[in-house]
Amino acid sequence: MIYIKHMHEVNIKNLDLNLLVALEALLNESSVTRAAESVSLSQPAMSRALERLRHMLKDPLLVRSGRGMVLTPRAEGLRVPLQDALERVRSVLAPNAFDPATSQAQFRIMGADYFTQVMMPKVLARLYQQAPNIQVDLVNMSMAAVQSLRAGEIDLGIGVIDDGPDMGGAFHQKLFEDDFVCVLSKDHQLVGQALSLDEFCKARHAMLSITGRGTGAIDRRLQELGRTRKTVLRLPHFLAIPSVISQTDLLISMPRKLAATFPQQGIHVQELPAELRGPRFSISQIWHERFHHDPARKWLRAIVKGVSREV
Repeated sequence: MIYIKHMHEVNIKNLDLNLLVALEALLNESSVTRAAESVSLSQPAMSRALERLRHMLKDPLLVRSGRGMVLTPRAEGLRVPLQDALERVRSVLAPNAFDPATSQAQFRIMGADYFTQVMMPKVLARLYQQAPNIQVDLVNMSMAAVQSLRAGEIDLGIGVIDDGPDMGGAFHQKLFEDDFVCVLSKDHQLVGQALSLDEFCKARHAMLSITGRGTGAIDRRLQELGRTRKTVLRLPHFLAIPSVISQTDLLISMPRKLAATFPQQGIHVQELPAELRGPRFSISQIWHERFHHDPARKWLRAIVKGVSREV
């Protein structure tokens, strides 16, 4: 690697990469005229490039021999390492390509049980159909996971951003909308009748709470109406709802699309009181700026968006 040693003797900070392209053409063509044509330069411009190269490398590079020109030994020795160096530069600057069929990428996706239950089966089927060698890590929704998403350590988040935590300027795309229904035991005394607001407020309630604290959208709507409800249980996971509700007298208000995925044995789904119906919320996918232009993550987001149209 004699060439590399000599290159380090040059002030690389001021090196014009175009000079190396010109040098490659000169070494390949052994002619100023043909070299100029091959890189779309004028002959005077290529001659000036040759002079600069001669000064930089302390070698004439091309010398006359009869009617043509020949490479000096130094120039001959530069051909292979120069070609290799430029190929490496070109590969660095080439567009970042992504081939799902051969990719072994690892994706971290954050979402609540809602996403896992409603969308993830179809999302995974599509992902593995196109990219059988990738790895997917599902990260449960939590404040620690939200912080990781903000820091660009999680590839994609799925959740509610309407009244969710501040995502620090992350990109987001709406996937679909949902609203709330009431889920109760099939043996509950309120099954089979339209729920009144009074009956709803008198009943005992469970609610989903990832943090175990705070109130939900239903409570905020009740507050607007000057009413309250009695919440006696907070659940950290959607998947616990069917077994808990089927064996208690509790009511739980939950997303309609999620309720539709539950086995109907033991539970009953019905509309909320008229005063509490209507408000809808959006489910979105959220990602950090560092992943915005990455082809692999763009492919992932396209899969998720495609599945969301079927939900």
